[in-house]
Amino acid sequence: MSRRAFTLIELLVVIAIIAVLIGLLLPAIKKVREASLRTQSINNLKQIGLATHNFADQHAGKLPTLSGMGDPPPYPVLLKILPYIEQGVLYSEYTAEPARGSNFIIKPYLSPADPTLNGSEQPRGISSYAANGQVFVNYPRLPARFADGLSNTILFAEHYAMNCNRTRYTWFNVSPSILDTPSIERLQRAAFADNGPAVRAEDFTSASLYRDIYPVTSGDPPVTTGSEPGLTFQVRPRPQECDPRLAQTPHPSGMLAALADGSVRTLGQGMSPQTYWSAVTPASGETLGNDW
Repeated sequence: MSRRAFTLIELLVVIAIIAVLIGLLLPAIKKVREASLRTQSINNLKQIGLATHNFADQHAGKLPTLSGMGDPPPYPVLLKILPYIEQGVLYSEYTAEPARGSNFIIKPYLSPADPTLNGSEQPRGISSYAANGQVFVNYPRLPARFADGLSNTILFAEHYAMNCNRTRYTWFNVSPSILDTPSIERLQRAAFADNGPAVRAEDFTSASLYRDIYPVTSGDPPVTTGSEPGLTFQVRPRPQECDPRLAQTPHPSGMLAALADGSVRTLGQGMSPQTYWSAVTPASGETLGNDW
């Protein structure tokens, strides 16, 4: 009895069908993976936002500052809230030996979608989330600092952690770095909009250290725009195209931001500069646009 074998044409047809099925499945798998990474990042930001509220509850409404000014010890925002995100052990280790700060890995501060963390280097001492530089200055209090409303002000946003035009963002730095050696990354504190009169008034340092785009409010009724027109935040830039003056998101749907009311919101890629920068300022009296 003769056996029937596959012809070459039949084999090619089977291969083509398999290729089509894989092509149909890959986008769905990619969407599921993106949704999972986004959910993890939302949870991280919620932890950070709620930890900030818990810190304020324990300190009579006082919030930590970028520069560590205020209640001792002189540590910045993301360092001071460590005990409130179940990182009390690491906080104790850091306070015992601050020089080891760059050796600690704080998992809630690392976005699973951050493309700058995909290399072999261990992400020590860095953060994929950044504090709003316009909020955590000049002895802020909750809720007094937020005259524009807790639900209308950004507390924290996503930010590439490293390899952003030779800039690395750390949770333990209290002031911007002045390192400009071509072979060495600048160490910057994990903040965005970290520039402008409010920030410099607190730190009493040279304006040349602050390079972020920051909000500028003028007029009556007040209108807020960026210090450089047209810029807001970057959506999925390649690391080599990363602008260290701005916040970045690795998510195609838009940037995740923790608001002062404890919620997390997606800021759409098409959000107008006026709406975005108005949400960065906590007490300038602007009206947010319909794209908020």
